[in-house]
Amino acid sequence: MPVVVVAGYLGAGKSTLLNHLLSGAGDARIGVVVNDFGAVNIDAMLVSGASGGGAVRTVSLSNGCVCCTVDDDELEDVLGAPAARDLDLVVVEASGLAEPAAMVRRVVLAQDPRIDYGGLVYVADAAHLVGTMERHPSLRHHLALADLVVLNKIDLAADPGAARELVRAHAPSTPVIGTVDAAVPVELLIDADVLARRAAQRRDSPRQLTLDEALREHDHDHTGPHGHLHDDYAAVTVETGRLDARATADLLADPPRGVYRTKGFVTAADGTRLEVHAVGRHVRTAPERGRRDGAASVLVFLGIGLDEEAVRTRVEGCSADPDAPADPQAVLSLLRYSAAAQSDSWILED
Repeated sequence: MPVVVVAGYLGAGKSTLLNHLLSGAGDARIGVVVNDFGAVNIDAMLVSGASGGGAVRTVSLSNGCVCCTVDDDELEDVLGAPAARDLDLVVVEASGLAEPAAMVRRVVLAQDPRIDYGGLVYVADAAHLVGTMERHPSLRHHLALADLVVLNKIDLAADPGAARELVRAHAPSTPVIGTVDAAVPVELLIDADVLARRAAQRRDSPRQLTLDEALREHDHDHTGPHGHLHDDYAAVTVETGRLDARATADLLADPPRGVYRTKGFVTAADGTRLEVHAVGRHVRTAPERGRRDGAASVLVFLGIGLDEEAVRTRVEGCSADPDAPADPQAVLSLLRYSAAAQSDSWILED
């Protein structure tokens, strides 16, 4: 179950993004964890109101910021409840004053095997980003940490180009999506193939924790000039032969510009075949179940504004040299991203 952390400064549009996901998720089952400062949890009230009277379970941590005042194990404990309910995605909406790095660490290092890090989505107010960054220069670290930057309110920005340039200065390779009303394509966050398979399995079973149909039916009209305007996301699929494990590990950990998610199968030079997944710079690998000897390597890259030729060139540059002697240690470059290897040693670098 991927857990996506949504962060951003106060008023950037985090709750709007969350409500958009809930109203447009289709067959997806989404769990929500809302974290907010203050005695009255305004964001939790907004989300609860949008979820159609309890169709989506909302867990509100209103006793302070998750990253600084909640016990280390509390977030994982809270995530354990939706993880046990066959959800497709859990979104943790951080307080506008939260420190994203601490929240990401807790998701990545969670010991529950059902919990998987789904990325840090950072929401920035394009109309006020320059001034906000001047007042709070520490936000540059948040941009640098993000796996996806949502440049929201792009329609209200006097100079959208300046806002993009500012993001690029601190997050040069991170995908940036410009949005109105924080309308992010849900396909970026949920694996469409897995979702379709799960939806098919559920059709003949009792429905639990589905999104409220009335919410989708009464969702406001998005056909106007600013309706769900956002930069187009794209998917690039590359099928090739055996790949050099070390070069492929570097590719996954430092993906082409604009790539948010990577998934697929890699056949290493020594014949080892691995399933690979990456969100931003966070990589996971595992031996393929039902190994297919000699099968091609297939990688799918999803992101914003992808240069297909550049992506293919990067992958082709990882091709294994068929005349080079086999290096039995090379595959360890990929295996070090396996769950077993990461469980005790993964450290997030700011």
